[in-house]
Amino acid sequence: MSKAIDEVRAKETRELKEQGGLEPVLTKSRWILLKRPENLTEKQDTKLAELVKLNLRSIRSYLLKEEFQLFWNHVSPYWAELFLDNWCTKTVFVKTVVR
Repeated sequence: MSKAIDEVRAKETRELKEQGGLEPVLTKSRWILLKRPENLTEKQDTKLAELVKLNLRSIRSYLLKEEFQLFWNHVSPYWAELFLDNWCTKTVFVKTVVR
């Protein structure tokens, strides 16, 4: 999943640079998007809060990655399957995960 997020981030950075848009916003965000939130430094946490306010594919990918971590909390195979089906539907719907 980390590879997919990094690919989305890199592609989006290139696209924004070509458009002359928000490219600097994603600069130095690679490790922020790949790390678990509890492992972020205070500076990285602040940058992440700024990034989450933007409606970028990179951020939606990151949020899907973090949401997936809830899968591991399911004890029941039934609920785990429902969660996974719902999560997979979201990934297809928002078209953010590259693969």
